[in-house]
Amino acid sequence: MNAKDFEDYLKKKYPQTSSFFSGLALFFVDAIVLLLCISLGFFIVNIFARDSINFKSFINYSIFLPFVLLVFASMGLYPGIMIPPTEEVKKFCTSTFLCFAGIIFCILITDVENKRSIGRFFLKDSRSICISLAFFISFPIATILLSAMREFSKKFFSKFSWWGVPTVIYCADKSADLVIDRLLNNPYLGYHPAVIIDSNCKEDSFYKDIPIYSPDNIEIIDVIHKFNIKTAIICDYKKDLSPIMTKYRYTISVSKSQSSFTSTQQLKDIAGIIGFSSIHNLTFKANLFFKRILDLFLIIFFLPLLIPIFLILSILVKITSKGPIFYGHKRIGKNGKTIKCWKFRSMYIDSEEQLKKILAEDPIRREEWERDRKFVNDPRVTKFGKILRKTSLDELPQLISIFLGEMSFVGPRPVTESELSKYGVYRDYVLSVSPGLSGMWQISGRSDTGYEERISLDTFYIQNWSIWLDIWILIKTVWVVLVGRGAY
Repeated sequence: MNAKDFEDYLKKKYPQTSSFFSGLALFFVDAIVLLLCISLGFFIVNIFARDSINFKSFINYSIFLPFVLLVFASMGLYPGIMIPPTEEVKKFCTSTFLCFAGIIFCILITDVENKRSIGRFFLKDSRSICISLAFFISFPIATILLSAMREFSKKFFSKFSWWGVPTVIYCADKSADLVIDRLLNNPYLGYHPAVIIDSNCKEDSFYKDIPIYSPDNIEIIDVIHKFNIKTAIICDYKKDLSPIMTKYRYTISVSKSQSSFTSTQQLKDIAGIIGFSSIHNLTFKANLFFKRILDLFLIIFFLPLLIPIFLILSILVKITSKGPIFYGHKRIGKNGKTIKCWKFRSMYIDSEEQLKKILAEDPIRREEWERDRKFVNDPRVTKFGKILRKTSLDELPQLISIFLGEMSFVGPRPVTESELSKYGVYRDYVLSVSPGLSGMWQISGRSDTGYEERISLDTFYIQNWSIWLDIWILIKTVWVVLVGRGAY
């Protein structure tokens, strides 16, 4: 493909190179979600205070909506295709809190000023208190829904040609193949590989219909810059990076040694020598304390909802098959301590005998068990047990372990004694924190993930932990459970 053909190819495949339309689409989604959340808050308060608040009140106070969206924009939430998900959750939580707190303050202070007395304000049945309460109720709903809808919106919009931005990939030989494959398989990320510049390229070629050129092909480089592509991803490129860094607005560097990078990595000046510092967040006692507070808060907050669900499931387990309601299996917890992971029983009571028979008679199943410690379409699972597993409701009793501090809502995958050998040098590192009811492994495929990937995900979590990462994982867990992805 010569320079002229390449230019025609870019024009046809990427009619626009700006992220403006991507940001605009997310802007309108956020506006709709905010309107729904605020209207829900007003609706709930209206049930108990019909005389103080109505639909007209909602219309009057919806004028705050542009102000909230303006704050979102100032926090960098648009165009939204270049923000890590944990950073996105953090920005939504922070900006939503500031906006709603500011709105409530303005409403209350205005009403107090009008009445000229704080005492008179609180003694009278104030309409402003009801409106403030409506915004107060809307706040947590908006925080959760905005974060949840963001990823759903990205996946929906990725079907359209205007979503995302064309991206130049700089690499040496096949160093970028994994990155390109991930981008092609996850178009919602918004980075569309438009062309590959290979420092070791001998002749023009293609990788999955993406043209590959040498950096010495000046005509092609000129076309790229003329087309105004603003984003580049650099994967172990073997030539001088200075021209690349100055030609693009956004550049991302990817290294082969992924394990050496963490989100907390910072540049450090050591007497004129530049180095990188890396902090493994979840090894600090203060962070473990905040994580524990989050666990207890979530249990207490959802307790009124969980108790009736717990009772109903207990009855259904008991009446649908013979045997106990709960099943406790041994797992290795923090610092190598053996703990019991409790679940609603989802198997027949003779499951151990069935397992021995399957392993003895079926070599394919035996290989599957040795690899994953699970079966697809496990014959030992009861009919109701399949529903429990598909929805992950069988794991609800583990909330007791979380309350006791043996587990956490989010953490590395709980492992058995026999599985520890697979973790190799990462064994003690993974066991340095409490296992989780959910985690990176669950939102990344659950039963579909192999051991190598599970270990990588667990170590990534410990290295990069933040409260925002936990919140993002919990929000995504709800979505994964609803669609039943990777559960069997």
